[in-house]
Amino acid sequence: MPYLRVGRLSAWAIATIGALYAVALAVGIAAHGFREPIADPTLAIMECLTILSACAIVVLVVAIHAHVPAPRAVHAAVSLAFTVMFAGTTCVVHVVQLTALRQLGHDVIVWPSVLYAAELAAWDLFLGLALLFAAPVFAGTGVGARVRRGLILCGVLCLAGLVGPALGDMRLQLVGVFGYAVVLPVTSVCLAAYFRRAERARAVR
Repeated sequence: MPYLRVGRLSAWAIATIGALYAVALAVGIAAHGFREPIADPTLAIMECLTILSACAIVVLVVAIHAHVPAPRAVHAAVSLAFTVMFAGTTCVVHVVQLTALRQLGHDVIVWPSVLYAAELAAWDLFLGLALLFAAPVFAGTGVGARVRRGLILCGVLCLAGLVGPALGDMRLQLVGVFGYAVVLPVTSVCLAAYFRRAERARAVR
């Protein structure tokens, strides 16, 4: 089915973009260290990758929604709703950063700020809820179980990242960063395998 291929390709896209983002982050840290914010052009590249990642996540969840059997369709529908909220919020934040803020001479947002809070709402709250609602869609054992556990772990870590901004200690938010920057790309590889297996099963029929 076409949606199985779309799901597999979008899952690989998320994993690939995650790897590219990690490379860009390492380059930025090497150039600027931990005491000063990452600057352009590395920052602009990271922001573009973030937008691409958000769009790929939407496509992936749409494919999951198309694949899910009727008894678990409500979970996939709620997950899709939170995913759209997540992608819309983070894309707006980064388009504002890439355009208006740069022309105003403020290309970096720091905590506390309204835009940063919106970004954290996207990646910690909305994405965390989206992943937790997507997890029950994947039943059984094997690769499905690995996907389910990965989505639960990533969702919990994202939500836990909200502790940082709530307490004003952004070091605690790194828990959420680990969830969507490390666990999610790894889980996406498992999702690609899941959709590939489903494609093969449909071909046999």
